[in-house]
Amino acid sequence: MRVLYHPEFAEDVRRFAGHYGEISLKLKQRFQNEIDMVLAQIKERPTSAGHILNTVSAIAADIRRKNLDSFPYFVLYGLHGDLLVFGSIIPTASDPLMWLKRFGKDA
Repeated sequence: MRVLYHPEFAEDVRRFAGHYGEISLKLKQRFQNEIDMVLAQIKERPTSAGHILNTVSAIAADIRRKNLDSFPYFVLYGLHGDLLVFGSIIPTASDPLMWLKRFGKDA
């Protein structure tokens, strides 16, 4: 399986980790470790996470989300045949539909 990252994905991780780093370096490290763990889980079993939308739309059929266990974020990713595309890290309180543009689609 080929794995790609949206050009802004790494910046998402740095930005949110930075917020936790302002509180505590240990908290920042825990966040980064959990991101690494979730990415590894997705790579290992990419179809195990839920779809972003409950619809028959071709846009949403390939888009999935994997929640972090200890932090209020999820990873939005696309699975297209043998291509796995990590799109963004999203705060759970935000509207995930606005993030679909990273996959070249408008919500």
